[in-house]
Amino acid sequence: MITDKLYSELELLSRHISVLSIVKEKQPIGIVRIANELGLGEHEVRHSLSVLEGAGLIKPTPNGAVIRGNIRDEVLKIVEVLDEISQTTQVLKRELLKLVV
Repeated sequence: MITDKLYSELELLSRHISVLSIVKEKQPIGIVRIANELGLGEHEVRHSLSVLEGAGLIKPTPNGAVIRGNIRDEVLKIVEVLDEISQTTQVLKRELLKLVV
């Protein structure tokens, strides 16, 4: 289906958010503990941590990942983008429905 890649990306984003949440809640926290707590593979956690670090949301320490200072502004930017995506999907949905109604 033409939406498969989009859905896959949303699942990936969901995983990143789950990892960010557990880091905030239990910091410092290592890869193995995150994997066990979330039921994920260590390679999945490693990838999510890398993405989150690249986004400036977390940083590694000798004791595990921690939140990088105040992430409020960055999180609100992500929420804003998600709102824009939601609006876009509503427009696309209306356009698709016009094709069959």
